[in-house]
Amino acid sequence: MKLQDIKLANESYILSRYQTLLKKQGIETAYDLLYNFPSKYEDYTVSKLDDVSLDQNIVLEGMISSKVTVNYLKQKLSTVVFMLDVEDRKIRCTIFNRVYLKGKINYGSVIRVQGHFYQNFNNFTINNLIICDEINRNIVPVYKIKEIASEKYLTIVEKVFRRYKSLITDTMPSDYLKEHNLLNMEETLKKLHFADNYEEINQALRRIKYEELLEYQLSMKYLHYMREMNHNCPVIDYKQETIDKLINNLPYELTKDQKTAINDILYDLKAPYAMNRLLQGEVGSGKTIVAESAMLATISGGYQAALMCPTEILSKQHYDTLMETYKEFKDINIGLLTGSTPISKRKEILNDLKLGKINIIVGTHALFQSDVEYHKLGLVVTDEEHRFGVHQRVMIKNKGFSVNYLKMSATPIPRSLAISAYGDTDISIIKTLPLNRKQVITKLIDQEHKKEVVDHMKLELQAGHQIYVVTPLIEESEAIDTANATEVYKNMQRYFKNEAVVGLIHGKLSSEEKEEIMTKFLNNEINILVATSVIEVGVNVSNATTILILGAERFGVATLHQLRGRVMRSGAVPYCFLIPENLTDNAASRLKMVEETSDGFVLAEYDLLHRGPGEFFGEKQAGAMNFKYADILKDHELLNEVIYDSERIMKSDKLVNDIEYKHLYDVVQKNYEMKMSELD
Repeated sequence: MKLQDIKLANESYILSRYQTLLKKQGIETAYDLLYNFPSKYEDYTVSKLDDVSLDQNIVLEGMISSKVTVNYLKQKLSTVVFMLDVEDRKIRCTIFNRVYLKGKINYGSVIRVQGHFYQNFNNFTINNLIICDEINRNIVPVYKIKEIASEKYLTIVEKVFRRYKSLITDTMPSDYLKEHNLLNMEETLKKLHFADNYEEINQALRRIKYEELLEYQLSMKYLHYMREMNHNCPVIDYKQETIDKLINNLPYELTKDQKTAINDILYDLKAPYAMNRLLQGEVGSGKTIVAESAMLATISGGYQAALMCPTEILSKQHYDTLMETYKEFKDINIGLLTGSTPISKRKEILNDLKLGKINIIVGTHALFQSDVEYHKLGLVVTDEEHRFGVHQRVMIKNKGFSVNYLKMSATPIPRSLAISAYGDTDISIIKTLPLNRKQVITKLIDQEHKKEVVDHMKLELQAGHQIYVVTPLIEESEAIDTANATEVYKNMQRYFKNEAVVGLIHGKLSSEEKEEIMTKFLNNEINILVATSVIEVGVNVSNATTILILGAERFGVATLHQLRGRVMRSGAVPYCFLIPENLTDNAASRLKMVEETSDGFVLAEYDLLHRGPGEFFGEKQAGAMNFKYADILKDHELLNEVIYDSERIMKSDKLVNDIEYKHLYDVVQKNYEMKMSELD
């Protein structure tokens, strides 16, 4: 028999009304009850009167030595008052707005009260209390259960635990429990529900967190394993001499990281399973030539390649870049397909794609609409992969028998976080910037030196260069006193009236409006672009040499680094000015970090430690790691242990063949089947 088979409705010691209330909240079996962990713990460790001070939050234990009275002072304000004997002293206790407690406590009741002394040591205000006859422990668990008092619920849990603890089975292999000094599941449940101190709680939580992280890591790696086992992807037998021709014709030398990334991708293309690789490197690191090499290899092997971008203007820029890169290759035909492609031109492109006349297609998500058919699609490259959701990736999958997938991201992500987020993905990282890439001169500007920034802007405009001005808000906010784009736009228009054309772009504009403004900025029809962080990921404007970031303290260091990457495309020396408004010590430390550090991966590690993982991913990506108990920021060391352990497990055959690993296998197999159904 299993805990899941024990129906609480059949347990006579649980009152029927409690059975009904538990069932309404999804707790029907012994398993449901025991695995419904406390949401928090109240510390009722008793304090000694000689050791306490006024307004200090403490716990006292004593006996009620007077009548319990209720006073209604005014509407919505009442008190329950009584005298409590504590260490041979009588203390007047007051509880506000909880009249129902009068029916639970009486003269002679022994209780523990949590609260603080006020005015003097004879008057005590109570926040919480427990009756010692019902619960007599220092650490009291609190559950998210409606209409059942915590002490009553805990009594039910205790009875079920004692009766059925022999049915508690372990879900973790014993060798890993022993190696990491982790509790078995019976001890874990006991300490979570009936802990004597916080050390026991932390021991139990560490076991639960480890298991949660391990299940996730193994699920990701199992997806990777099954992809490699399913030999359903055609081998792309590329021509090495074609790749060599491209690389030898480059006007620059590839970095070591670029060469490694290209070799990794070429190895994947010749494998009998579909590539699923993340190409990670910050703005200006040279990811594009790596992707171009991958697409050229695919074409030389007789297949088509598609490059998908988040915006039309970025699609057009990539199209122009590819035309220039492949100009020596006469047999390459490149197409551009976006939402604004004219109907007649669209029909022609779709026909050529279907017949295989176009071997590289560039565009937005329009590339994977239902009427788009490919002759022989072998590779999909997505730029800024995190901007695309699961739906687009499903459409990509359905356009080929089993399509090789290369994802590019300019957001530097710490290794442990990248492995967690992209556990089913191979990762290539480009850290070394090309030798000809000029580093941005970053300056933290105080209020006294703002005029110097304006003087710099005038000189840049006179030299024919363009400028970004970034603000954290679109419009004025009463709640937040900081720079807003609308106000800054008006000020810039007024100040540079006869010297520059000023534009405004922000997230509330339609896609068409944003495309139009960015096109004008790209064509130098706009000289100063006032923007929110919407420009963090976007088109490359090589003539933009300066970026001002107003209210800089409101951005994380990873975002600040991304923003200054917008001016790294210029042949001139690029500048980034960080202009804070309310500079706290913490904000000053972060901005100094950005001023002094140009390595995006170092900054990403800093953000992970100080702000958490939300800085790197949008809502959907972060949700993928929405653990119930584990926190990849606070449990960073545990996560690294789990990553190592999951790799060891996948290299052995124990996951499939060892009975101790059955629970883990069931978890990863269920996840795999769910992911596969998403792609059907």
